[in-house]
Amino acid sequence: MAPQDLINKINNATHLGDVLDLTDWRKHYGDIARVLHPVVCKILGAADAFARLNALKEGWEKGYRFTDDAGAVRAQNLTITFVGDPKLLLQSYRNYGYLMSLNSPAAQHFKRYLPESMSLDAEVLTLNLRHRAAPLAGLILQQGHANWILSRLLEVTSWLAQEGWTHGGINPESVFVVPETHGIILTSFYHLTPREGMVKTISAKYKNWYPDALFAKKIADPLIDLELCKRTTAAILGDPSGLGMKLKLTHNKAFIDFLLTAHPDAFDCYDKYRKLLDKQFPKKFLPLNL
Repeated sequence: MAPQDLINKINNATHLGDVLDLTDWRKHYGDIARVLHPVVCKILGAADAFARLNALKEGWEKGYRFTDDAGAVRAQNLTITFVGDPKLLLQSYRNYGYLMSLNSPAAQHFKRYLPESMSLDAEVLTLNLRHRAAPLAGLILQQGHANWILSRLLEVTSWLAQEGWTHGGINPESVFVVPETHGIILTSFYHLTPREGMVKTISAKYKNWYPDALFAKKIADPLIDLELCKRTTAAILGDPSGLGMKLKLTHNKAFIDFLLTAHPDAFDCYDKYRKLLDKQFPKKFLPLNL
C-alpha cells in the first residue's frame, strides 16, 4: 500500500484491526513501520500517523482490564485471563465443560457464543477466542448497537433455557461483543444452574438486577437470565443502574418499555422482541469499531 494510503487508513482507524491483520499483527506492524517511520518517510502527516499507529498498538497490547465476581480480568488479543478466587474459577471451568459437552443441533450453532476453549492453572483461568472481543463493561453504545446485542443475548438465553440451563450471571463483565461478526461471547459461568434447580450463588455486584421471585423461591428459571439481559442492555445505553427508567427521555419508548416488562418465557420474549425491532427500527447494518 502506498504511504499516503497508509496515512489515510491510520487516521481513519479506531483500533489496530482497522489498519492491519491482527492474526499476524507484529509482522504487519513491522512492514508499515518500515514505510512510515519518520526517518524514512518525509510525507506530510507521516510522523503523526506513525505516532497514532503506535498508540493503537499500545492499546491493543494492553487490552481491557476490569474485575468480576472472581477477581481480576484482562482481555488481550484473542485471550481473556481471569485471576482470583480458585473455587469460583474452578466452578466456571467445570460449568463451561457442561455446556461444551452438549451435542444437540442447536448446541452446534450456539457454541459460537461461547469461548473457543478454556484452560485452568491454579488461580488462573484462560479463555481462548475465535475473534477479537471487547467486554461490555464500561461501554456506552448507541441504540442501534444495543438492539442487536440484546437480540444475541435473548437468542443465547433461549438456547440455554432449551438445553435446561440458567446462566445466572449475565452482566457487562460477563458479556463480550465481537465487532467482526456482530456476535457476542458469554463468559463467567460461576452461577450456571440447571433449570428448576436450586440457585446457590448470584453476582453480588448486580444483586438488584435479579427478579424478586428468585429471592422468594431460589429456583433457576429463564426469567433470571432474561431480566439480566435487559439490565445489561440498559447499562450499555447509559444507565449504570440497569433499571432503564431514565432512558425513556432519550431513547425509543417502546424499546425501553420492553426492557421494563417481565417475560417469563424465553422464546416468547425473543419473539416479541423481534417483532418490536421490525416495527420500531429500520433494518440497517451498523459497523461497530472498538
